Amino acid sequence: MSGARMVNKGKLWVVSELFFPEETSTAYIMTKIAETLTREKKVHVICGDSSYQNSNLKTEARADHDQFEVTRVKSLSLNKDRLLQRILRLILLSIQLSYKLLTKSAKGDEVLIVTNPAPLVLLIVLVCKIKRMKCYAVVHDVFPENLVAAKLIKPDGLVYSCLKSLFDGAYSKMYSLFVIGRDMKIVFEHKLERFKTKPTINIVENWAETVAIHPDKEEGDLFLKEHGIKDKIVFQFAGNMGRVQGLLELCEVAAQVKNPLVHFMFIGDGAVKEDMKEFVSKKGMDNVSFINPMPRNMQNKFLNAANVGIVSLQSGMTGLGVPSKSYNILSAGNPILFIGSNDSEIAQMINENNVGWCFNIQDMDKLVSFLNGLSVKDIDDISNKGTRARDLAVNRYSEEIIMDKYLKLVVNGN
Repeated sequence: MSGARMVNKGKLWVVSELFFPEETSTAYIMTKIAETLTREKKVHVICGDSSYQNSNLKTEARADHDQFEVTRVKSLSLNKDRLLQRILRLILLSIQLSYKLLTKSAKGDEVLIVTNPAPLVLLIVLVCKIKRMKCYAVVHDVFPENLVAAKLIKPDGLVYSCLKSLFDGAYSKMYSLFVIGRDMKIVFEHKLERFKTKPTINIVENWAETVAIHPDKEEGDLFLKEHGIKDKIVFQFAGNMGRVQGLLELCEVAAQVKNPLVHFMFIGDGAVKEDMKEFVSKKGMDNVSFINPMPRNMQNKFLNAANVGIVSLQSGMTGLGVPSKSYNILSAGNPILFIGSNDSEIAQMINENNVGWCFNIQDMDKLVSFLNGLSVKDIDDISNKGTRARDLAVNRYSEEIIMDKYLKLVVNGN
């Protein structure tokens, strides 16, 4: 029997705050990874009893995989929109998930987690040490550096110093980290360079849903008609309108765009949405539309309503996150307008494959000039970049390709 098969003796515990609900990207990603790993592993999931729970998805997953077991822990019903209540809920849920793993797992088992909620990272590493289990982590957020980028703590303060020491130590005890970009790998190499023992760091990108998301101009035109948008070059931002996307700065750019062909479409919700709407209203801007959050099963329709997808990251976010929506933008056959550092994973991908445009967040004048200079004759170039984007999604970032990476790395114990 090969070494790849020998690791299948124990269980693989997948521990995540959320599972199955398609409305949340982390839950969707962890569900897909767990489903893939059942091909070679006996998988048991431990997760929260989320209000987003979709029982149909749960039933389908169990029916598809006879080794797929789920244990849910019931968390306190606190208001997630209130910061202190949200923090309390995540701490308590992390304790519950970790305790459940401690009581149910056995020596020789393996554990796969995602790095949010952050307290789970510290506790799961402790459980794995007690039970002598390998711990794999899918890294979506780099804590506590992401708190600095969001301006929630200061980089030279005692809180940051203590948190960094705790979390760097926890990351160093893991067996393997799955980071989602080259820039993130560099961040972790610096974080862990002082440790003698450290995990392997593997790049496993987010994937494009190339079957569900595909070019469909007719469906996109219908969406534009429903929202009263006609004969425009549509730049679309779809997703969480949070503090680390630099969206208020993007609204300031939109205010300087006088090109009648250019229209900005923002789909979603988030912490800065009301501030954005207030800014647009005060400026009397008619080149911006706000649309409420859309369910995942509407992605193909609204993504095809755009000519260009917008991906933005605030200054200081390089290596701390890779927006997963980038890959479905590619899958829809749309080029990407990226606003952020040229060192980031998305900027590198765009420049290497000519599937969009990149602008440094500190140099918005160039972006304004680019947008004001667009004309009808540029539509062919946009379309050509979109064709390359679709090809890239299919040939490098399809679900099958990315899931195969996870399967090989976990099964081979890398």
